[in-house]
Amino acid sequence: GFIETPIGPVPQVATTVSARDFWGTLGARIGTIRRNYKVVPGCYAVGSPGQQSPVLVTANYKLSFDALRHQLGGIDAWLLVGDTRGINVWCAAGKGSFSTEEVIQSVRRYRVDQLVSHRELILPQLAATGVAAPAVRKGCDFTALFGPVRSADLPAYLNQGQQCDEAMRSVTFSLAERAVLIPVELFLLAKPL
Repeated sequence: GFIETPIGPVPQVATTVSARDFWGTLGARIGTIRRNYKVVPGCYAVGSPGQQSPVLVTANYKLSFDALRHQLGGIDAWLLVGDTRGINVWCAAGKGSFSTEEVIQSVRRYRVDQLVSHRELILPQLAATGVAAPAVRKGCDFTALFGPVRSADLPAYLNQGQQCDEAMRSVTFSLAERAVLIPVELFLLAKPL
């Protein structure tokens, strides 16, 4: 559904995994829809956010969007989704599509200043290579805060007064995290073979 806001109706998204999400994730993981698995850039609502609710910024790659929203059960928040051309946060930051300018333009385009009374944006830690916090402040009068590396740590981060501990700042690439990439690698390998 939608919620009414000062900027008009804002889509409200669920925090649970639907059958459509499951099949889409499977298609993206095996590579069949990987290049075109994205959501429309814009502003979204999780729960029933208000003027004091946090603004969480993410990429429009659907796996990144889903990873974020699925961790927000019981939390009222605004999701600001930038146009990263369907590329995930880390890669988009490195390629320049999750950039300072994109964050500034998204804040202006979607009139975030009319949604919240505070002036803070919470960005993924992995976006730091593409976003200069002082330039965001200068460009749209919002302070860019870099949250944890993993979206699973966001509830704890928000409960700790937007403070990250050492584990929240550490990038890991465990065997389980690597195994998720095997299906798409096999799919990509099958093409030249």
